[in-house]
Amino acid sequence: MKTFLAWRNLVHNRVRTLVAVAGVTFAVVLIFMQLGFFGAVETTATVVYSALDFDLCIRSKDYLHFADSRSFPDARLKQAQGIAGVKSVSPFYVGIRLWRNPQPNKGEEYGVMVMGCRPQDPLFLREDIQQTAREVLVKEDVVLIDSLTRKEFGPKNGSRFGDEDIGVVTEVMHRKVRVGGHFRLGTGFASNGAVLMTDRGYVRVSPGQSLSHVCLGLIKLEEGADADDVAARMRAALPGGRNPDVEVLTREEVLAVERNRWVGRTSFGLIFQLGVGVALFVGTAIVYQVLSADVTSLMPEYATLKAMGYANSYLMKVILQQAVVLSLLGFLPGWGLAQVLYYVTSEGAGIPIQMTRQSLLLVLVLSVVMCVLSGFGAARKTLNADPAELF
Repeated sequence: MKTFLAWRNLVHNRVRTLVAVAGVTFAVVLIFMQLGFFGAVETTATVVYSALDFDLCIRSKDYLHFADSRSFPDARLKQAQGIAGVKSVSPFYVGIRLWRNPQPNKGEEYGVMVMGCRPQDPLFLREDIQQTAREVLVKEDVVLIDSLTRKEFGPKNGSRFGDEDIGVVTEVMHRKVRVGGHFRLGTGFASNGAVLMTDRGYVRVSPGQSLSHVCLGLIKLEEGADADDVAARMRAALPGGRNPDVEVLTREEVLAVERNRWVGRTSFGLIFQLGVGVALFVGTAIVYQVLSADVTSLMPEYATLKAMGYANSYLMKVILQQAVVLSLLGFLPGWGLAQVLYYVTSEGAGIPIQMTRQSLLLVLVLSVVMCVLSGFGAARKTLNADPAELF
């Protein structure tokens, strides 16, 4: 009976109900998008680290983020190689360099993330990237380009780098390079494009850089070795005392620190968190206005119910049920629209935005909470419904 009355109230003025559903849908889509972007920040913060195969990482004490790792003497890698439990140590180079758009009549330069490694070192977890690097990166002037690199970098088809770009000649830091192949990985928010070169190729396009100073030291451990234990012994063995020039982190620590930086210490995470709050506020305001107007228009009916002996608690329950129904009616189309926008954003902008089960449940809960809060605010008006005013 209660649910039936709540539903009758909603269909009594269908235009007003459609406005409320549209408001909830708008808020739901906005929440989905903000959570999606927030999740993308977490994902892209470690997108390259997650693709690399390492147990420990040595990096400069002045390290800022992956694309700006600074450098340290390669002697530290040789010292780390002698620590018990270490299987292999590989140098890795990374930095932002200028890429020239190779298309005719273009020539604009954009900052690209250049990664350098020894192709024979098994650095990547994905065999497709590792095999392509091993087979293609045989010369210093050859690069592999990330197919997720933005279109302003000059793919031949004007949209995405692929097989048709193999053999294209352009410049990185005004040094000629040739595209030898491509891979698909992503770069995060530090850059809109990425290329992979040999270590010597990286030095070639990096003025002032030498092989004797590396950006990252990627360490694989012997099977059964404890990462925390080896890391502790490595920190003690490397020179520097209380003022070391490097730091040693486990894989888990590297990923956690990188996520914390992009999510908690930059504006990206804060902006998207605030976006969720704004979406909730907007949705709550819209639903409140609609329910409040509905309560006002039906005030004589509510007064009649009170004259018949129905308590205020019953009237509030009816309005809260209306609010819950509105949240569900608005959630379903919002979910569908968000999925479309996720796909468009992911394909068009190259942002790895995905809808997870956790975000789906979270938005559903937030939608219900948003509408229930609006319902509480609107239901307070029924307390003023006076049966005596009917006579």
